[in-house]
Amino acid sequence: MSKTFRVTYVLTLAKDESPAERILALQLEQSAELPDTVVGYLGMDRVKGIVTRQEELDERHLQVTIAWPRSNHGGEITQFLNLLFGNISMKQGIAIVDIAWEDVHPELFCGPAWGISRIRNEWAVPRRALSCTAIKPMGFDTLQLADLTFRFALGGIDIIKDDHGLADQPSAPFLDRVKACVRAVDQAAQKSGRRSRYFPNITTDPQKVSERYEMAAELGADGVLLTPMLTGPALMHHLARSPVDLPIIAHPAFSGSFIAHNHGCPFHYKLSSEYPSPGHPSSGTPSSGHPTSVTEIPAKNDNDRNIPEIGTSDSLLLSHGFDAALFYGALYRALGADFVIYPNTGGRFAFQPDTCEAINNMLRRTDLPFSSSFPTPGGGMKRDRMSHWLRTYGPDTTFLIGGSLYEHPDGIESASRAFMECITDIP
Repeated sequence: MSKTFRVTYVLTLAKDESPAERILALQLEQSAELPDTVVGYLGMDRVKGIVTRQEELDERHLQVTIAWPRSNHGGEITQFLNLLFGNISMKQGIAIVDIAWEDVHPELFCGPAWGISRIRNEWAVPRRALSCTAIKPMGFDTLQLADLTFRFALGGIDIIKDDHGLADQPSAPFLDRVKACVRAVDQAAQKSGRRSRYFPNITTDPQKVSERYEMAAELGADGVLLTPMLTGPALMHHLARSPVDLPIIAHPAFSGSFIAHNHGCPFHYKLSSEYPSPGHPSSGTPSSGHPTSVTEIPAKNDNDRNIPEIGTSDSLLLSHGFDAALFYGALYRALGADFVIYPNTGGRFAFQPDTCEAINNMLRRTDLPFSSSFPTPGGGMKRDRMSHWLRTYGPDTTFLIGGSLYEHPDGIESASRAFMECITDIP
């Protein structure tokens, strides 16, 4: 295995800014945090990584791949994330668009413990898409939330999760709520002959998360909901590797500021299929245009590979943060999420269709060194558009619908049945 791990960035240059100086500033900021002359004097040039490729995309944008020493992260996820987006998160114009996952696995990331294949096998759902909903709102008491769970389960919803705002409030304390909702799912199964799965929210202060994960398993929950950017991303990976064997739904709350935007919208950095990358799905056909200049740095070992050029001429250039598909589709998957919720296009959030498709593709890719995870689009999906989304995203998707089911004129059970009929009717 290579002694380096490669990360690709798109840098937005200030007017008249030197590309070489901008790259060097990134290398130093994410490693030694000392002037280059001091680093050289100390004989520590090795920690600032090696530029293996740089490509001028236009007069203001530069794509750069840096091979960082694996010794820089010390075998710890927290330090790896610090190297990815530590001090540079407080700067501007630095977008992280690719990680060569084959360089960092299995030393750091093990991916989901369940994944699509195991969930399908153990839940006996071999082909169709899965349904998901959320019990809410915050402020309802335990009995009200359990009643919602019972009615959703009677309607046949596959996964009934806590809303991410349900924690340990006095109106519905965690322990009481989990007991009541597990009981509601069991009672509905006795009546209908089919059991839904209940996923309580275990997001809490980091020192309490493992305790709630274990408690959820002991009380009969079928999985858990976690917001990794609140608890710390590495904690999700710890849970996925623990002996407690429950699948994890990752919620995107508190992550929005990490995502690179263009004109206010998160989007996916499109890569040309002419240069496929293990870190990204190919995107359409190769562009007929070419960057103004490309500088190839001689490969240091056989593991170095060509880095994809920018995609088609209508591709948007990222400003600052992570490519959305890289963050939700690859990083959350690497950290152990079996299901990844993201805001679907057309809902309450500004994600674009191509971004959503890219997240889906990244979560399902079979050439990454982890089990595949279920894309779980949500954030304002409408029940009357379900057929469209199923045809667009395909069966390896878990569809999260909340408010639209609550609005059904015939009630939650009827809404849930209609949701399930749609999922099972379309191949």
